[in-house]
Amino acid sequence: MPLLHHAGALLSLALVFWTGSSLFAVLHPATVLVLARGGRDGETAGPAPASEWRIRLQGGLMSLAGLILLALPMLL
Repeated sequence: MPLLHHAGALLSLALVFWTGSSLFAVLHPATVLVLARGGRDGETAGPAPASEWRIRLQGGLMSLAGLILLALPMLL
């Protein structure tokens, strides 16, 4: 049983990181675009990976999924 408890704690930690990083993408899409280009602001090293609204949408959906998964044990 202790092993199962530690696995649950690690899963919760991973979900918190996932939710937090996707919330960062929602709040700072321009920074995510710069990081996707390799950290070179102003340079175009190929086609743009995505637009800011798409990054906000994907980050918001990932955040929602992470929050639902974190709240799931409380609901059961």
